[in-house]
Amino acid sequence: MEACKLLLAHGADPRLYGGDGATPAQVACNDAIKEFLEAWDIADTEKAMKSLEADNEKRAKAYKDLVTAETNKLSDEVSEATKENGRWQRELMKAHEELNKRIYEHDVCVATGNAQVEVTLQMVNDAEDHLEITKMKAEAAQDRLRQAQLHLREKQQEDAGEENLAGVKVNFRELDEVLIRDVGNKIKTSGRWPLIIDQSRQVATFLRYRDTNYLNALNPKNMEPEVVRLALLGALRFGKPVVLDMMSVDMWDNVSQQFDLVQKGLLAAIMDKSILQEKLYLTLIHKEDGPEYDHNNFLAGRTDSFQFVLLTQLRHPSEDLIKITYPLRVVISPPP
Repeated sequence: MEACKLLLAHGADPRLYGGDGATPAQVACNDAIKEFLEAWDIADTEKAMKSLEADNEKRAKAYKDLVTAETNKLSDEVSEATKENGRWQRELMKAHEELNKRIYEHDVCVATGNAQVEVTLQMVNDAEDHLEITKMKAEAAQDRLRQAQLHLREKQQEDAGEENLAGVKVNFRELDEVLIRDVGNKIKTSGRWPLIIDQSRQVATFLRYRDTNYLNALNPKNMEPEVVRLALLGALRFGKPVVLDMMSVDMWDNVSQQFDLVQKGLLAAIMDKSILQEKLYLTLIHKEDGPEYDHNNFLAGRTDSFQFVLLTQLRHPSEDLIKITYPLRVVISPPP
């Protein structure tokens, strides 16, 4: 009985039917409870439900306000970091100008045989020291800005109430920081290669005009075994990305077959990163490749910078591909 009173007092509705189609009164374990339920004033239930609804709305509003406050705080931090970064960039420009000015003055003294040459040389040295210090402070300010932007992106991603699409959402304008610089080491620590989901095709243009080895998976010439082999070998040799653009076609299996023509199991070795082992990538070298690709020219510092970037225009890439990559979904923001 006490349990019934407690439930009803907190909004339990005795009019509701159970899975068997019976009301609480119909399945009461004794007559006293049955009579109590039948005599219950429904107005009290409706009042309790309204109170409960008001409490839920209040909590929802409080949570929304909290989320907004946290996002606003992060936005303010980005704004402040942007200002600080701008200030140090201006200071850096001034330091460069000052050094050039001192160098010019010193050159004039040397050319004219001026006795102040030692003084001007010292001024050049002082300007160089100041430039180095300013560079370090400017780099620190830029790093703080990138970290602030990263935290804001993560918060917005966490609170986004949009369609549940696979992939970390990233603004196109931030792609350099997220993909190339990997601020926060999100891609590196995932242990997977990035899959860029971009329906706009702007990323393809962006990556083609950077220092990358670009392969269009729909272009037969790009997928010739020798072209693929040299693209991979060059990227490993010089420490840069191979970009595989699959455009708007689901052709992962076909890509695997094409890479097998270079070396059996090659794509799997790339995806699990075993290709970065010297004993594996050196098997890609052919005698006719010449001294440029001599095994002594492959340095660990460069091969460690190798990236394999997958690019697709499909809104919903295959689940298999999503599982083995670090998906980034590019968002194009409207111009301000």
